[in-house]
Amino acid sequence: MTTTPWFDPAVRPVHVGVYRRRWPGGPFTCWDGEAWRADAATPEAAAAHEAPSRVQDACWQGLAEAPAVLCLTCRGHTVIDRGVDEETGADLISECPDC
Repeated sequence: MTTTPWFDPAVRPVHVGVYRRRWPGGPFTCWDGEAWRADAATPEAAAAHEAPSRVQDACWQGLAEAPAVLCLTCRGHTVIDRGVDEETGADLISECPDC
């Protein structure tokens, strides 16, 4: 995929999603519309983070064309993990109802 040029840290993305960032951020981070989330080694890991990144000012780049849309419920994993049932000890993993 073709990427955009690197943007200055003062410029914020227009779209929510995962972006590449230069050191001291990244290499991948999710923009949630208000702040950068915790940095990660892969785009998938970046999409899963909920905590804010310690680095809010780093150069970033995105895709020059729209990516395939991932399910917002499971973020492309096709399953939902709700932990373990305390009474039975069974894993509470089910297929995503929205995929």
